[in-house]
Amino acid sequence: MLDHLKPISSNHSISKVIATVFIPQAFIKPEDVFEKMKNLKGFEDYPKKSILKSRTINLNQNDFAVSKDHIAGFLFESYDKLGSIDNIVRVENIKDNQAKVSIENRNYSGWNNFKNKLDQDLETFGNKYDFYIDAISLNYRDEFNWNNGDLNIPVELIFNINSELLNKKFLNSRNGTLILISQGTSGSNFFEEKTEISFNNDLKRIIIDHQFAIRFNEIKLFSELNNSNQFSSEYDLAHTENKKILKDILTIETQTLINLN
Repeated sequence: MLDHLKPISSNHSISKVIATVFIPQAFIKPEDVFEKMKNLKGFEDYPKKSILKSRTINLNQNDFAVSKDHIAGFLFESYDKLGSIDNIVRVENIKDNQAKVSIENRNYSGWNNFKNKLDQDLETFGNKYDFYIDAISLNYRDEFNWNNGDLNIPVELIFNINSELLNKKFLNSRNGTLILISQGTSGSNFFEEKTEISFNNDLKRIIIDHQFAIRFNEIKLFSELNNSNQFSSEYDLAHTENKKILKDILTIETQTLINLN
């Protein structure tokens, strides 16, 4: 029944996964951190290493002004055998008092492989520059193409019509987008979960974005969280919540198609 539904990958539907660590202070001179990191042994498999610059444009009624470029952070990129981007390490100031370190993969080969890479890269960074953490997040994007221009996407066969999260208006739309946000506590920590589900019959595409963020009840050093295994277990929790969402909103046939277990 779903012969024309094609996940983005032959084994799954994940186009990218991003794990982010939020730091409650900005890097004063990101370029100095870049110099310390770029030649570390743990980052030798990232051939491209570059500085990130940002520019601010201020508009008013009569004219506009462009500020000078300032260094906001840096990124490392690795590539697969075909030359496409495989992994990205991004270190960036996002506010005057906040920065983030993110690990992104665009060639997903399973949770254990991704988490091993995440652990290795963050340990390489943290061993050289230990940092405080106040929150983490895990974001998955799943994508499907509907390869039949003559037939509309069979929403009722792809999505679970008995899902607690989906409503009839969404399921009966020609093009639909549903955004779901929930907040609560996990142990002593605060969490926020955001899911965006969309399908478009003009583009013949289905996209599911899921983000699970955890804010710790107190700021802690990465080394402390890592040594106690708490850091790794929180990412396991976020991964489990992602799978729960997919199992709720997708039919068994769709789950089988993407090897969700």
